[in-house]
Amino acid sequence: MAIPTLLLIVLFAGTASAASLPTDVEGSFQCNYEGNQQEMNACALRDYKMADVTLNKVYKATISKLTLEKQKVLRQQQRSWLKDRDPHCKEEVKQSEGGSIWQLDYFSCLKTATELRTKTLENWTSNR
Repeated sequence: MAIPTLLLIVLFAGTASAASLPTDVEGSFQCNYEGNQQEMNACALRDYKMADVTLNKVYKATISKLTLEKQKVLRQQQRSWLKDRDPHCKEEVKQSEGGSIWQLDYFSCLKTATELRTKTLENWTSNR
């Protein structure tokens, strides 16, 4: 019985030390703009995800105000934009590929592109 007890102690000790690492719910590093590269990368990812949530809300609100014909046009434009966004950002940050800053560059590009698209969507109904 001593061996299983020792095993449990070792397992819990490993869990406690892993829990003390600066991680978020997904198991990656927490955002810290002044931190190390992984923490800054986490900020870029978090900021992109927040921009994406906003984009989706604006898209849903915008498309709900349109006629069926205009909804079709907007869906086609949105699909085209989504298809081009990631390859555009990959090309944009090609210089840092393979480096630790690549994630920061890539997710920052996605965030910027997503925020620009959100502004376009916000103006979509007023321009039609």
